[in-house]
Amino acid sequence: MTDDPIKKIDEPGTGPNQKRPRARHDGKNSLLLANRKRAASATGNVSHGISTVPVIGIGASAGGIEALSHFFDAMPADSGCAFVVVLHLDPKRESEMANVLGARTAMSVVQVIDGMRIAPNHVYVIAPNSDLRIGDGALHVSKPVAPRGQGHPVDVLFSSLAADQHRRAVAIVLSGTGSNGTEGLKDIRAEGGMSLVQAPETAKFDGMPRSAIAAGMADHILSAEKMPEVLLAYMRHGYVSPETEIEAASPDGHATIEQVLDLVRAHGGPDFRTYKRSTLKRRVHRRMGLRNIETLDEYIDDLRTRPEEVHALSGDLMISVTAFFRDAEAWEALAELVIAPLVAERTTGGSIRVWVPACSTGEEAYSIGMLVTELAEAAGKRFDLKVFATDAQEVNLRKARDGIYPAAAIAGFPASRLHRFFEKLDGTWQVRKALRDMVVFAAQNLLRDPPFSRMDLVSCRNVLIYLEPEAQQRILALCHFALRPGGHLFLGNAETIGRYEDLFETASKKWRIFRRLGPTRHDLINYPAPNGSRERHAIDKILSPATEQNVPAAEMARRALLERYAPASVLIDHQGRVLYFHGRTRDYLEQPPGEPTRDLLTMARDGLGSKLRVALREAVKDDKSVTVSARMRESKSGRSVVMTVMPLPESSRDGRFLLVSFAPAPSPQEPADARPRECG
Repeated sequence: MTDDPIKKIDEPGTGPNQKRPRARHDGKNSLLLANRKRAASATGNVSHGISTVPVIGIGASAGGIEALSHFFDAMPADSGCAFVVVLHLDPKRESEMANVLGARTAMSVVQVIDGMRIAPNHVYVIAPNSDLRIGDGALHVSKPVAPRGQGHPVDVLFSSLAADQHRRAVAIVLSGTGSNGTEGLKDIRAEGGMSLVQAPETAKFDGMPRSAIAAGMADHILSAEKMPEVLLAYMRHGYVSPETEIEAASPDGHATIEQVLDLVRAHGGPDFRTYKRSTLKRRVHRRMGLRNIETLDEYIDDLRTRPEEVHALSGDLMISVTAFFRDAEAWEALAELVIAPLVAERTTGGSIRVWVPACSTGEEAYSIGMLVTELAEAAGKRFDLKVFATDAQEVNLRKARDGIYPAAAIAGFPASRLHRFFEKLDGTWQVRKALRDMVVFAAQNLLRDPPFSRMDLVSCRNVLIYLEPEAQQRILALCHFALRPGGHLFLGNAETIGRYEDLFETASKKWRIFRRLGPTRHDLINYPAPNGSRERHAIDKILSPATEQNVPAAEMARRALLERYAPASVLIDHQGRVLYFHGRTRDYLEQPPGEPTRDLLTMARDGLGSKLRVALREAVKDDKSVTVSARMRESKSGRSVVMTVMPLPESSRDGRFLLVSFAPAPSPQEPADARPRECG
């Protein structure tokens, strides 16, 4: 049986009793004089609701005493910072934690009482059986809401730290079991703060560090004794000062934010030119702070020599922050104003279609799936629910498809919801397969790729706030296009429909829920081709007649499909890759397990592939439309399907493109000449 140091320190005679001599520090690692004066004079005073003392949150559990000892052994006592330490303590025993840590530092170490003001060069330790929050320059203690053993005090601390310190927030995760701290680090990241995570190989218990690293929330991975040096360098950086902002260009004009964005694109990253300049500058400045780089010129040089930094910057700029039922009152309004009426009006067996663009790691998409399912079951109905969730980052999509989340992510769920939709793994929870199957995750660039269509609901929350007005209006037009008449748009609390009041009416002004108005506005939709895209260029040439040169390719494809192929259809290139989907293609195509694919024959449902392959070959060979029938082997009786392959005019440079449509086969009672001719 492994000893737990956290338990041992509360046993009489097992912890250090005497404060050992403190090693002197020459001040070379302390903060800049201005920073120190500001912290020293503050002693917890509040400025605009933010503590003026830099506050460092530290979370740990099993094995944390050893890691904390190494950290404070190396931490100067005159940094001007305050340290707030949260550990899992026995709720029935008095803690000796303050005495133990007091032996490792010359700073004052105290156990927190409610309302205690924050002062520089102090260490504050959580009391047993409590949650600890930071706000308005003080520490606030409350009784845990969750039952014993199910609380997440580190997440509570980190989330409050993010809200109080914003981009100055620093969170440290040390040795411990489980995933406590990971969810709180997401809030730290969202506010632009920094995280330090103990290197798992140096931690006595590596559960908490590994959870934070796996979630992509670790800015630095270090041993505990190396953290103070990195922390102090970061606190000296101009990014941490509220008055400091990065310039868009260097004084000589050689280095610009545009060059940074060009480097990201050159390495295959997204195009961030439509993002707000303030957001871009803040996030670039954050990366400079993490790298301890002072000038934009130096940072561009760093990007040129370190591809991993380009990847890290790209991830930071995407701002992947989400949560289950984020803003609970907004979800209550959505249930009352949108989902419940939708459930009431649809008959059992009907379909409900939802699109969640920029879905990040999937929490919002799964939240909608849960909400619709719960309300449908309460009404005694069953629907064909399909939630389409898209994101530009494949790393996010992989996590979303797995559907595995730390316990803190679902804290506060009613027991009925938790056990209805999740199953417990080791220290985590996974979305049950039935719910995962309702959600289709796919890669999509919201500003470049065509949208879905005829959706009942589009949930596009906290996306517009990061974009320039022109990009905001473009996305709102895409959302209008994607919705069926009368469908609803769900935005974030700080987002509006802008000048598109003729496209939407307000269902809830407070919670930003809007209802689509009017016909589809094709004039507002535009699908710009990505740089260097041969496929998109070829489609533009093939699908755009001379009289409509300015009509976007995807819109031309949509019109052609509606005019000639009312059934479910796809547009493919000469290699069989799907470039465009129309209608209910999931009845005939599905994504196989593993990495997503666009290969048509790979996606074809069982029984369709061989006949479809023959039809494709003949259509290309003879340059004519070919129709075949096949039977899907999904049940004893199976379903007969008619498939038609029609070649499109050939581009001499880019090769052959084809339209492939699917429809149920005519019933045996229909005239023979109405049935398709099989080939091959």
